[in-house]
Amino acid sequence: MVQMAQTDVRRSRVRMDGEAIIRGPEGDWRAPLHDLSITGLHMRRPPGFALPVGQALEVEVRCGPPEAEIDFLLMARVARIGASTVGLRFAPMPGRMVRTLERVLSHYGTLRTGSPDDPVVRP
Repeated sequence: MVQMAQTDVRRSRVRMDGEAIIRGPEGDWRAPLHDLSITGLHMRRPPGFALPVGQALEVEVRCGPPEAEIDFLLMARVARIGASTVGLRFAPMPGRMVRTLERVLSHYGTLRTGSPDDPVVRP
């Protein structure tokens, strides 16, 4: 597997296998990830998800290959809601966590450009 430069990861959305579990005041929702970055994530809209834009929540991100068992628990806000997708923006993270997430993205992710429907660019 060819790794991306961390500078590319810092500016880009990365296709990553995994799922996100949203923990909100109304309950929990889970759905597959579309893409992930150091500032947020884009995921399929879970059935019954109705939190408003701006709502603070916890999100557990399980990503990478199953044998890697990579989990992040992050604070986030709902950034946008579409008919079939949800975008979350992460709260500021300590530098050490940002660097860890960058390493995970560069090692296990695939660089993505444009919209979620655009083709994936392989390094």
